[in-house]
Amino acid sequence: MYGIINSHLKEAIIQMFGEEKWGQIWFDHYPNIFNPFENYDDEPTFQLIDTATNVLGLSRDDIWQLFGVHWVVWCMSAGYDTLFRTLGRTLEDFLGNLDYLHSAYMKTMYPEMVVPSFRVEKLTDGDVLLHYYSNRRGICGYVSGSVRGVARIIFNTEIEVSLLNTPVDKSTDYSTTKEHYVFLVHYVAYNLPPLGKMGFISEEEWMPIFEASKGAFRKCHENGFVNDFTEIQLKGVPRSNNLLKSSTPSPTPSCTGFQQPSPVEDMNVLLVDKTTFCESFPYHVVFDSRMVIRQGGNKLKAFCSDEHIENTSMSAIFDLVHPEIKLSCENIKKFQEVIFMLNLKPEKMKNTARGLSICLRGQMVWMRQQQLFMFLCSPHLTSLRDLTDRGMHFSDIAPHDITRDLILFNQQRIAEMELSRQLEEKKEELRLLMADLRLEKQKTDSLLYSMLPEEIANDLREGRTTEAGEFNEVTILFSDIVGFTDICSRCKPMKVVHMLNAIYSKFDELTNVHNVYKVETIGDAYMVVGGLPVPSESHAVRVAEFGLSQLRAIKTLKSPDTSEPLSIRVGIHTGPVVAGVVGSKMPRYCLFGDTVNTASRMESHGLPGKIHVSEEVLKHLKSMGFVCQYRGIIKVKGKGEMPTYFILEKRESVDELIIIKDEQTEEPKEKEFVFKESVVSRDYIIRHDRNPQVVVSGEKSPDRNDTFEPRHHTESDEEGTPSIQTTIHIKTPPTYTTKTSSVCIVL
Repeated sequence: MYGIINSHLKEAIIQMFGEEKWGQIWFDHYPNIFNPFENYDDEPTFQLIDTATNVLGLSRDDIWQLFGVHWVVWCMSAGYDTLFRTLGRTLEDFLGNLDYLHSAYMKTMYPEMVVPSFRVEKLTDGDVLLHYYSNRRGICGYVSGSVRGVARIIFNTEIEVSLLNTPVDKSTDYSTTKEHYVFLVHYVAYNLPPLGKMGFISEEEWMPIFEASKGAFRKCHENGFVNDFTEIQLKGVPRSNNLLKSSTPSPTPSCTGFQQPSPVEDMNVLLVDKTTFCESFPYHVVFDSRMVIRQGGNKLKAFCSDEHIENTSMSAIFDLVHPEIKLSCENIKKFQEVIFMLNLKPEKMKNTARGLSICLRGQMVWMRQQQLFMFLCSPHLTSLRDLTDRGMHFSDIAPHDITRDLILFNQQRIAEMELSRQLEEKKEELRLLMADLRLEKQKTDSLLYSMLPEEIANDLREGRTTEAGEFNEVTILFSDIVGFTDICSRCKPMKVVHMLNAIYSKFDELTNVHNVYKVETIGDAYMVVGGLPVPSESHAVRVAEFGLSQLRAIKTLKSPDTSEPLSIRVGIHTGPVVAGVVGSKMPRYCLFGDTVNTASRMESHGLPGKIHVSEEVLKHLKSMGFVCQYRGIIKVKGKGEMPTYFILEKRESVDELIIIKDEQTEEPKEKEFVFKESVVSRDYIIRHDRNPQVVVSGEKSPDRNDTFEPRHHTESDEEGTPSIQTTIHIKTPPTYTTKTSSVCIVL
């Protein structure tokens, strides 16, 4: 059986009994998910049914009936409702077309399917005998449930279905040749309220169909099967029909009692009577040279408002669509090899839906002996929608007419195109959902990375454990707002919050610019670190640049109470730390070690608007263009005396960090600095802690007693670019020297 059978057997059990019961039924060696278009062995399916009988406490036939009813419900909701409703105008017509549905349509979709056969026999009292031929035993309950479901859901009719015979007794061998089963379909009630008014058939609506049929087969087993039509003669079955005596398919009925026809004397005589011809070709039209109809098919008359179309003009009933000629005897003879298309006029039709007419397509045949034209045609229909729009059914098309196959095959193509369209729509929806998902992921990642470093957060998200690690050298920065306590005492809390949000928003942007990690904020304190969790040799430079950016950014913000520009203190220190994730509910990436304390001390011992750094930081800023000022040796709480510095600025043209520290002495101190520039002339800036001065091209400023003796010479590099090398000697008199004096020279 194809996987679609197993899939919906599973769905029916889950819908009625729940997931837990299905888990008890299916076994480990059988897949829990079935491919609808894969052909499976029959044996596992029947094993599932046998297991379900034990778990659910139902008979095998009842479970098959449950699935039969549910199968109809699923088909109606899966897009097959139009196909089912067009199979027949009545239940008898529907059952009569079941064989065609399986052999033509189902066989195309499921090429390896062993299709069953169906045959309908109408009884004199209106009941129906359904003959079912199958090579699978034990699934008669499925046939009964399906027929009950079709009758109630499609035709709003309640029926009783009884199995009249069984070819063989119960057997575990389910793979034998086709066997013949006969069902009696008895009508109970008509014109019942339609189901599925809300657009789908609910469990409350279809379950009564199953409950009504539940146990029906068990009663048949208890009472015994009918082995002769004698017992049901009251229902109109003729006693002479003895089709159920054997377990094999019914033999061909005997011709005993029929009158044998006399030998044909004239071979030119047509051996077809008018009634048979009109039933076999239900849409044909015979007309004379005056375009007057002489004969019409049964179905054509059934769709015309006037059933007596004889002696009526062709132009009164039809409109010629193709070829575009005048409908006359001469023109028809000229175009006999052309396919003709005639539209039945809407005003001449019964129950015309949406104003659509029936188009007849076929060939014009000239009958010389009768001097008549015959239009051999069939309805021009290409899809199920064409059928439904015109109020037609498959039973309105002759069984030999290829139009049936055309409709089904084209319907399959339409279904495939619709599926392709839906797949494209789902693909586009999936693409948009993936785009939205990426945006949401970016938001969650941004939030997560604000709490933890990206590398640590990714490890935690992927389930990898993160352990605390030692880092030999990182640079830590602390900053706080000058006068924050006073601001809090004078302003409302909401204003303070807005102020901090404005400050920290700018600082947060700067962390991305300088690639440093924000550790935390406590009140007005802001802490960042460089060199972890990913070690970097430029950690001190990044943090120093971040500190300078902080000073520039804070000048753009004003105090909420005085409207004066805000000011911060910044402290930086370099050294080893231990870092790791602490906590599980709100995990934080924390730093531990003396380096953290020393950096905090640099900030607390700093000055407003200054970046206070230790000597360890200064060692990592060599040749990076930073302008630093020696502060001197200060006493740091918990650390003792320490030499410290202020970072003043950074210039891109500086070749190296230059700091002159003069100690108190009677003799002038001489320093020599050498610069190389690819320019002919350059201004040299001399900074002194007391009085900044400028010397242009090495010439001494008039108001200073410092001695400048610049020497210049020109040389060329390997590419021939001229370069000026300048050497400056600076002599500082004793009168200008103290322990705290310093000179910085930058370009």
